[in-house]
Amino acid sequence: MAAGKERSYYRALRRATAVVESSKELKQVLDTLVRTTARAMQAGVSLVVLDSSRTKLVHCSHWGLPHAYIQKGVLEADKSLAEVLSGQPVAIPDVQKDSRVQYPDLAARANIVSILGVPMVINGIIAGTIRIYTRESTDFSKQDIDFVGTMAKMAAIAINCTLPQTVVHREKSRTESGLDILKQARTANFAHTSEAEFASILDFYNIEWVYEPRSFPLEWQDDRIIDMFTPDFYLPGLDLYVELTTMKQSLVTDKNRKIRRLRDMYPDIKITLLYKKDFDRLLAKYGFGLLAQSKGRSISRVLYSAAEIQQRVRELGAQLSLDYADKHPVMVGVLRGVFCFMADLVRFMNVPVGVEFMSISYYNSQDSSAVKITKDMDTDVFGKHVIMVEDVVDTGMTLHYMLNYLRSKQPASLAVCVLLDKRARRLVEVPLNYVGFQVPDTFMVGYGLDYGEEYRNLPFIGILGAEGEAAGLQ
Repeated sequence: MAAGKERSYYRALRRATAVVESSKELKQVLDTLVRTTARAMQAGVSLVVLDSSRTKLVHCSHWGLPHAYIQKGVLEADKSLAEVLSGQPVAIPDVQKDSRVQYPDLAARANIVSILGVPMVINGIIAGTIRIYTRESTDFSKQDIDFVGTMAKMAAIAINCTLPQTVVHREKSRTESGLDILKQARTANFAHTSEAEFASILDFYNIEWVYEPRSFPLEWQDDRIIDMFTPDFYLPGLDLYVELTTMKQSLVTDKNRKIRRLRDMYPDIKITLLYKKDFDRLLAKYGFGLLAQSKGRSISRVLYSAAEIQQRVRELGAQLSLDYADKHPVMVGVLRGVFCFMADLVRFMNVPVGVEFMSISYYNSQDSSAVKITKDMDTDVFGKHVIMVEDVVDTGMTLHYMLNYLRSKQPASLAVCVLLDKRARRLVEVPLNYVGFQVPDTFMVGYGLDYGEEYRNLPFIGILGAEGEAAGLQ
């Protein structure tokens, strides 16, 4: 490597170390890392992160790239340098001759010839990638790749140090999402207060969003675009574009015209025009309805969104299907909090399963260890493979009792699958073979969990306000 470039990389790494150790906001740190990388390599640079579904890549920070190229849209993870997600750097000398580039035509318009992608790993999980874009054919050297890899590690350290510890210590399926990274790192210059309000609602429900990520050409004159449309928001988890509008009829008419044309020209694009008063209706349509108030008690925040829950339950179902192939397991759930989780779990399994439910009560509400079975299983599980399904395990006392009871039925095997593991409350150690989420010691409602027989129908899991938390054990 030329001495000049080596000195440039060395100075860049010194600046990167200084900014990571500073007290600056995460957005400033990542922007500085990206800008420093761009200047050292004399290239355009972007930092993109995976959404919660791990199917899309969202721009988090960029430098030296045309605005039109950034607004080409959210990237598909399996179509855009997909090998990076396996942990390997990807170097593409000529974007026009390589199928791993999702938008080669737009890259050509931006004078991009070569691309290098290096993974960014957080807590052992690939969370995104740093990408280098050059305007001349480049044969990226090992030193180039090592330098960008080090900058990616710097970004990962900054993110890990900045995100709340409740996020860092959650299980890997949560950490690998770019949702919390985007929340901490993005800033948006909203054109209207309604956009900021809508973004706040999306943040409350842990719904990922990107502000004005793509511009759609609608009309050309020769080779020049003379009319285009840029929707206000894109929601990656729903694959939906949202355009907000006011009650002013002239604006509504113009936006409706553009949206009709967009739908005609881009039939695969999902887009909706939304009045401010329709926020709740849209969120309810996609399973996030504003059921946050009941009898004066409110949800203080959403812990896991509906999309995150479904993704994790799908993963658990897939793992159980692998582990219990040809075993025809019997799933046993204790009513009533488990009904949402168990119903989704068996639907995500692709092996034959039996389903049983039990009901219990306590002899003394002050002693949670005194359990009484009020409804037993209808099936004899002798010699069968049994999976105990639980919504939440805290002290472990009830589960300990239930496992001893099931063992007395002499099943061929006995395992536990729990959605929420509240380890901070554990008094009795119990085996948990399959765990959805490690959760903090707080009172949760939604997705089958209730407070006073309310909130069970929330599609997300939220933390109840102070009044609910004072109610005692989950």
